[in-house]
Amino acid sequence: MYLTNTSRTAPRRSQLLVSQAPSVRVTAPAQAESVGLLRECASALFAAWAMSADAQATAKLVISELLTNAVLHGHDVMTLAIACTGPTLEITVTDHGQPKTAIPPPSDPDEHGRGLAIVAAVTHDLQIDETPRGWRTRAHMKLHS
Repeated sequence: MYLTNTSRTAPRRSQLLVSQAPSVRVTAPAQAESVGLLRECASALFAAWAMSADAQATAKLVISELLTNAVLHGHDVMTLAIACTGPTLEITVTDHGQPKTAIPPPSDPDEHGRGLAIVAAVTHDLQIDETPRGWRTRAHMKLHS
């Protein structure tokens, strides 16, 4: 099941219905408000899949970090894709659309810059690829029964 919002506005909660489907894909503006909505969508999906509380917490952390990275450094639209293939959860964030203008570096380096290191530490595979239209970051998590 794919949930796709192709507009440049944040998806409404009514668009965030999920099922037992093995995958979901949601597109939203690369804005801070979208991060919470997409994380909420993922939470509902994880509950439908009966994932353990630990796996859900880790997956939501990965999603938050990857989406926040897309908001801060990516293009104007982002897509979250989640797929469960047996014992592995694949989380992909792709940014696309118009490039954003440069964002000034954070004023407090202790508060920023660790997102991808955190993701790499809690997943077993992290891939970052430049695409013709933006960036794609894919993380794989092992799910334990």
